[in-house]
Amino acid sequence: MTTCNVPSTTVPAATAVTAATEALHQLKELAQRDPLFAAALMATGSTEEAVLVAQRHGITLSPEALWRHRGTLMTGGLPTWRG
Repeated sequence: MTTCNVPSTTVPAATAVTAATEALHQLKELAQRDPLFAAALMATGSTEEAVLVAQRHGITLSPEALWRHRGTLMTGGLPTWRG
């Protein structure tokens, strides 16, 4: 029997939370200073589409992180996108 040792690819929870927090902060700042980006984000119909819009602007985050904070990204606590 052959054993294959594969290095773990899991990220420590604290690191993942910090990365998600930083990405959300970048997303919020970009949405506040770039009305075209904010409009594109708000026009998306799903979390996955919103993540793709963010990725096109160099911001990487998971759909889950974005969904959990969707109501806190824009002024007034309104949902960030229709989806």
